[in-house]
Amino acid sequence: MLITPEQIRAARALLRLDQAALAHDAGISVITLRRLEDRHGLSKVAPATVDAVRQTLEKAGAEFIDRGVRRRAPAQAAIRTIKDDIDRIVARGSAILAEYPPLTDDDLYDENGI
Repeated sequence: MLITPEQIRAARALLRLDQAALAHDAGISVITLRRLEDRHGLSKVAPATVDAVRQTLEKAGAEFIDRGVRRRAPAQAAIRTIKDDIDRIVARGSAILAEYPPLTDDDLYDENGI
């Protein structure tokens, strides 16, 4: 599926990428990206350039659909990995806290109750 200049601009906005960042990541110049995002931009750049921009945006999380773009849903495996990382961090923090005695009211307040 061929993407349009409008879809490229929309994907950049969705992913919060400025032109300089996208151009750098895609290995093209900012001027080339501006030319591509122009209303008649597809006819002004090489097909390989359009492919590079598309692949870069897809890698960043964009999914091109018929006449539009949306953020790609994270894969279940990625969600599981993130959850496992969080579980490990919580367990490590709990183990560290277990080494110290619990705080008392005397630890938390001064003689004025502040």
